[in-house]
Amino acid sequence: MSKFNIYVCSYNRPTTTTTYKLLEYCTYVVRKSQEEDYRNAGIKSIWAIDDELIDSAFKVYDYVSRNAPEEVIALCDDDIMAFVYRGEENEDIMDPEIATSEIERLAQLTDDLRIGYLTTDSTPRPFGYDQPFGFSVGSSGAFKIINRNYYKAKMDIEVFYCCDIDCVLQELMANRIVLHPKYFLARAKIDKNAGGLSSTRVRSAVMNSVTAMENKWGQYFSYNFANNTPNIRVKR
Repeated sequence: MSKFNIYVCSYNRPTTTTTYKLLEYCTYVVRKSQEEDYRNAGIKSIWAIDDELIDSAFKVYDYVSRNAPEEVIALCDDDIMAFVYRGEENEDIMDPEIATSEIERLAQLTDDLRIGYLTTDSTPRPFGYDQPFGFSVGSSGAFKIINRNYYKAKMDIEVFYCCDIDCVLQELMANRIVLHPKYFLARAKIDKNAGGLSSTRVRSAVMNSVTAMENKWGQYFSYNFANNTPNIRVKR
């Protein structure tokens, strides 16, 4: 496989972040002003970037996707509680070696198939499993894989809170496929722990992002505010 690494984008969570405990290796992407805090917390591999370049979740994902030295990268949220095998029942993966090897396997598939983007479901609901891999894609979960040799999407600040889904649609338009494993995903706290975005995610800002997505993608995107569920409708 091409050069590969796992990146965890983190802010304000040196003592509460959980993702590094679940993997054999990963590199934390943090603001330079917080580098010492993360090192003191025991995180060894750190890529510290000037604060102004990554001073939002949007900016940090965009910066890493464009500037990481590896050709294939996994991007993980910093509040993952467990990687999960999903089938008729869910099974948390307790061994970091197994979780890491599954991510490496998916990265290898992405590379072998020359696919630009891999995304997972955002919640491990058992009824979401119907096959190991699928085409239908909804929200983007707590980890994703980018193959920089083929990845065409560009993050759009206008759709802010929907930028992950926007990248999925861009990839479908440019490359006609996104790899979507259904048997394996991550279970995260969804910004409810220290440093999360939930306090600033006011309804009006989300609605503005949704409106921007609807204007951009028309019939291919909608959002159900009753259950906070996005819908992508692309015929295959």
